[in-house]
Amino acid sequence: MDIKTQDNLSHTDVCLLMDFYSGLLTKRQRDLLTLYYNDDLSLSEIAEIDGTSRQAVHSVIRRGVERLVEIETSLKLVCQHDELNNILNQVKLNVENNNCKKLKLLIERLDRSLNRSQEGDS
Repeated sequence: MDIKTQDNLSHTDVCLLMDFYSGLLTKRQRDLLTLYYNDDLSLSEIAEIDGTSRQAVHSVIRRGVERLVEIETSLKLVCQHDELNNILNQVKLNVENNNCKKLKLLIERLDRSLNRSQEGDS
């Protein structure tokens, strides 16, 4: 997933960010984002449940999505997950085709990717 501004994020992008980082949001942000993105409720429906205004709900959701983007910009776990899945799919394809030369290159690429993640843990 390429890091995008909040305005350019799809519904699916936000759901993926939530899968990775919702535990780092405030409880209120997590609850309202879940209602909006996972349960597909409207801002008005959420405001009624929350006992606040539609604008207040919108503001909390907007700040929650901004926070998710900030966290991904810093940690890049979703980006790394996408890269590793891509490599895995290529490995599977090349195993089926018995392409050992390409497999060796993919293993080297996987090794570099994993080493980058370990360097970030230091």
